[in-house]
Amino acid sequence: MKNKKEKINPLNLSHSLDPYTRAAMGITVGSLLFLSKNEFVRYAGIGFAIIGALQILDIFKGGRLISNKTTKQIFVLHKTKGVIELKTSEIPDYNIYGITYKGLNGIYKLADGVYAKINSKNEINVTGLGKVVSRPLKTTHLFDYQ
Repeated sequence: MKNKKEKINPLNLSHSLDPYTRAAMGITVGSLLFLSKNEFVRYAGIGFAIIGALQILDIFKGGRLISNKTTKQIFVLHKTKGVIELKTSEIPDYNIYGITYKGLNGIYKLADGVYAKINSKNEINVTGLGKVVSRPLKTTHLFDYQ
């Protein structure tokens, strides 16, 4: 695990933009470039659209925690390792399937491809198009232990 600070690097948006947003951006830019009369720009548009479509493969790897500003002890659900404790402000470098902390009374389930941030008020916020796409995919975000 790496203790990363939140940075926006235009060359590496995969750490801050969820796969749904990256796919939509790539396909949209590719489609717009494909409408050009310039042959080179058209081929570039096809390339952008293909790259955008390939981002969908990242959706099936699980969710990610991209920002952790809470001071509480956080636990995440890893696919194969089970429950893992994170240190204060630690951001895991792997995909997760849920987040919990003392006082949450359950597990906040992250749908595949959804990226989340935890603010200093211990609120879990989903970012990007993953917020729109994940709602219809599941009926509830919070699963009780009982």
